[in-house]
Amino acid sequence: MNDFMNNVYNATGSQVSGDANGVPFLGYIVDTRVKYGGDVQVVVEDAEDTFIIDAVALMNGVDATYSNLHIYFNGP
Repeated sequence: MNDFMNNVYNATGSQVSGDANGVPFLGYIVDTRVKYGGDVQVVVEDAEDTFIIDAVALMNGVDATYSNLHIYFNGP
């Protein structure tokens, strides 16, 4: 889990896909931050919207707002 969190923290520019309240999206991570307690939060922007997603949700693929989440990390 620690490796995943570190990778997400450094994932600016990586693609994220999923459904937000049943509406599909595909966007890019434009910012990350560490939250109190150690979770990482990412800001994902697509052509129309901005999404704020916790790394735990990305790892699990789902939370209360998002489903079918996938992160596509950029190269090495």
